[in-house]
Amino acid sequence: MALFCASVLGLLIGSFLNVVIYRLPKALIASWGKSSALDTDVHSEHSRSPYSCLLTPPSTTPCCSKPIKWFDNIPVISWLWLRGKCRYCSHAIAIRYVLVELVVALSFYWTVWHFDVSWTSALYAVFFCLTISLFWIDLEHYLLPDSLTLTLLWAGLIGSAVDVLPVNATDAIIGAAIGYLVLFVFSTLYRLVRHKDGFGGGDLKLLSALGAWLGWTEVIPTLFIAAITGLVCVAIGMIVKRQIHSLNHSIPFGPFLIISGVILLVCRAENLQLPFIQ
Repeated sequence: MALFCASVLGLLIGSFLNVVIYRLPKALIASWGKSSALDTDVHSEHSRSPYSCLLTPPSTTPCCSKPIKWFDNIPVISWLWLRGKCRYCSHAIAIRYVLVELVVALSFYWTVWHFDVSWTSALYAVFFCLTISLFWIDLEHYLLPDSLTLTLLWAGLIGSAVDVLPVNATDAIIGAAIGYLVLFVFSTLYRLVRHKDGFGGGDLKLLSALGAWLGWTEVIPTLFIAAITGLVCVAIGMIVKRQIHSLNHSIPFGPFLIISGVILLVCRAENLQLPFIQ
């Protein structure tokens, strides 16, 4: 019963995270007085009237700005019922919406299955909610909001301090410091050589947060897995698009850090040892 309730709660929270993923970047970009390429075309109406609150105004369709009825807002079911298209204009609804809901539900199921109903499972649920939101925001907007990365950092530090997480407080603090400094050094060296930024400030804070959750011994493995994953994805993209000059384009590094961090977090919980990391 607990697993079922956790899965349902994950679907509901996943639906809310879709709101966070869509509205938070727009509110931040508007507050900075900047424009984004993603605020054009079907999103242009929202760039003119950005969301300053996650709860209001009520949700509307991103394609034609029609109010979303409650029966069209049921996690996963509504997307399947509408066959992935807007009820009003038949514009395709991004697969991201249903993916976020399913991944959050799966992460909640795994968390309760592994840690039962406890403070540890609650904190791990927070971890997954924050990292899933950061993953998609960075992927779509090249942005890692401080409100999410710093919350992730402090959740890891506080969780270790009160013995809710398997990482002790000392390892968490050192991990957070090393995570930030490692990317800071890489970014500084890259700027000296290439005369442009290699990593954004959000990447530094994200690796710092992951260091707090995983401990200082996992910082370099996290960065290593993220780099390998990123290179593989870039290589696949170059092959598919046949664009050799793709290496000159910026790519968000946050999603790869998150994938790496989640892999190491799950492996540690399952007592699994990756063959190339001793």
